[in-house]
Amino acid sequence: MLSTIQQLLEKQDTQTLTAALLHSSRWLLGERLHYGPIQQRGLMANWLDITTHFETVELCAKVQSGDVEAGVFCLSSASTTTYFIAQCEHRNGAIKQLLQWVDSASLAAHYNTKEAPGYDNSMSLPFWPEPDPLQLSEFDPQLHLKTTHAGINDVVASNTSDKSKALLSQWWQVWQGFDTAGIKELYSDATHISVNSQVLNKEGSPSVSSWLTQLEGKLHRRYCQLEQVIADESNALVKWRIDADLKTDNGLIRVRLPIATMLTFKENKIVSEYWVVDSIAFEKRFGAPLPF
Repeated sequence: MLSTIQQLLEKQDTQTLTAALLHSSRWLLGERLHYGPIQQRGLMANWLDITTHFETVELCAKVQSGDVEAGVFCLSSASTTTYFIAQCEHRNGAIKQLLQWVDSASLAAHYNTKEAPGYDNSMSLPFWPEPDPLQLSEFDPQLHLKTTHAGINDVVASNTSDKSKALLSQWWQVWQGFDTAGIKELYSDATHISVNSQVLNKEGSPSVSSWLTQLEGKLHRRYCQLEQVIADESNALVKWRIDADLKTDNGLIRVRLPIATMLTFKENKIVSEYWVVDSIAFEKRFGAPLPF
């Protein structure tokens, strides 16, 4: 079913996707769930408009486990590469749920330099939806030091190999546990790792260790929580979030960053890693830009 998204982007094939969507199908974009053919046709139209501003669409990595497929797409032009991750849950030829996370800041910057009259090169898109309301809990991990929180083995499918579980657990320990020493075991100099449009570990950009340290410094009382892990022998999609305090012009506010990360690993190393965070949705929700 992931191929229906690729056909929409590459061939402007709206009929295949329309036939697969039910009235009850859920489509997440901009951190908002859309239901029914009227809303979903509008999303298709906007995606067709977006793809005309790019020269190529490439599926960079994908994973499948049971009735769930996910992939990271790279939209490229001469000056810009924009990433987005799509997850499709299907059954009997119908899409039950389609989730998308988009590097919306990069998308907006590229879109607004083209043929969008009335919009400048800023972080805005005329059709980007308002995110669904979000309630943050008052949970403070410092008050629950003896509580065991969800790890990779708690959320990954039981048929996932022990090798994949071990690698993903190491990865989670780096990012959730602030384990900078563990970075060398997981990443090589050749690893592609990008956070939205920013590529790490290359000349003129932060190293993975430096970026993790910056993240820990900017997001106070940072607490990471797993939501879902979809894995096969060489790829995984991790849906997770960070709850943290963020300094803004309006003082210290509690924020939540939903993150989708696509991983590809080989010989006990991560060879590529894509993080996608919806910058526009975050700013709409909290009235502050992403801290990275």
